[in-house]
Amino acid sequence: MKPLHAFLVFLLLTLSSIAAGIDSLRRTNYHAQSVADQALQLTLRQCEADKIDADTIRVYRNLITLSAIQDTAYIAVSFDRTINQPILKAHTGLTFRRLWHLSDQRASASLASLALLWLVISTVIISRRKKSQPTYLQIGLLRYNPDNRRFSTEDSEVHFTPLQHTLMELFLQAPYHRLLQKEICDTLWPKKPDASATLYTLLRRLRPILENTAHLTLTCERGQAYQLTQKP
Repeated sequence: MKPLHAFLVFLLLTLSSIAAGIDSLRRTNYHAQSVADQALQLTLRQCEADKIDADTIRVYRNLITLSAIQDTAYIAVSFDRTINQPILKAHTGLTFRRLWHLSDQRASASLASLALLWLVISTVIISRRKKSQPTYLQIGLLRYNPDNRRFSTEDSEVHFTPLQHTLMELFLQAPYHRLLQKEICDTLWPKKPDASATLYTLLRRLRPILENTAHLTLTCERGQAYQLTQKP
């Protein structure tokens, strides 16, 4: 499972949850408004259309069949420009919070729970997969696995002598794969006063291996430092 695919599934479930919630709100609001409009029409048949008083409001609310809006619904006068005269309009008086409680959000909640569950499961799977995969240090074609201390390319494992192996570990772990000559000598031959000749021999034998297996080379900087680089 790739992280991108896991995220896309989570995003799809989240958007579906939001869409389901909005759709439920719209359906609930439409139903409440339809009940309010129907009650207004029945009220106008029983009462005087040009007179709105306490009795009209009482009749109007008694005719509302949806108990959730009986205490909040009201009638307002608005001006209709199409007919150029005022008209009566029914309003549910529902707040967003009240509308949310009235709507059926079970589908939205189920999708949201599924999205959260997917997020947790996919995160655990991806984390475990990353932990199970070795973390390589790499330059060019050469890779080093710190867990088993092995060097390899895409084709096969690269074998070094013990001294070459230690030196290559130092290069792979050093910033910019650069080491001072003194640093190398002090690490490989700590008791030898002058190991520059021995280092030269070690590097001379190491260069062909790097060039042939990993297309790498060791460059010398004024006899004071060496850097492991890719061959041009």
